[in-house]
Amino acid sequence: MVISLGHTRSSHNWQTMPGNWDRLNTRALYDSMNEFGIPDLPYVQARPERLVAYNNRYACEHAEPNSAVHFFLDDYRFEVVWTKPERGVSRPAKVGMALTPDFSMWREMPLVMQQWQIYRSRWCGMWMWHHGITVIPTITWSGYQSYSFAFQGVAPGSTVAISTVGVRKDSEASFRHGVEAMVDQIGPSNILVYGRMIPALENLDNLVFYPHNWRQ
Repeated sequence: MVISLGHTRSSHNWQTMPGNWDRLNTRALYDSMNEFGIPDLPYVQARPERLVAYNNRYACEHAEPNSAVHFFLDDYRFEVVWTKPERGVSRPAKVGMALTPDFSMWREMPLVMQQWQIYRSRWCGMWMWHHGITVIPTITWSGYQSYSFAFQGVAPGSTVAISTVGVRKDSEASFRHGVEAMVDQIGPSNILVYGRMIPALENLDNLVFYPHNWRQ
């Protein structure tokens, strides 16, 4: 179900909409079973053979079958999927499968900003799904304070994606705690890992690793 909040109080006066008329993407509000209103993504069980970066236009246009677009990039390289979703969906549509955007979260962020990042990621996932794209949720968290919302909107047992890029030895314990919380709440059938194997993942099953750009 998709609910539209409309445009503006005077939108009926507009013959055409100005460029940034809906910066909050209120044109589509998706079903949510959680208190935050974070959209619920459909259950998915997929294991792409390779990941291609969203900002690599050539790779997206010439992706081999069973590839998926990933967003493990600096945020500014894919912000368009949120700010201009009609335009941003074009590359994932060409590939046919995509992870949800990996909008950054930091412990120093106010919790409401962290919740907004999760909301945006799930919203973009639903937007892509409604355009016929197979969508795999990317899971991001900052610390234990984020566990109440960081895993919302993901169907139990679904395939999920995470990244170990940037996880240092002094942060592995915190990362492990987040992974354990994710497994406890979601119970994913597959965990797609963008990056290298680290001790925090050693006791997990159904891991699928993909090399990140620096190691390719």
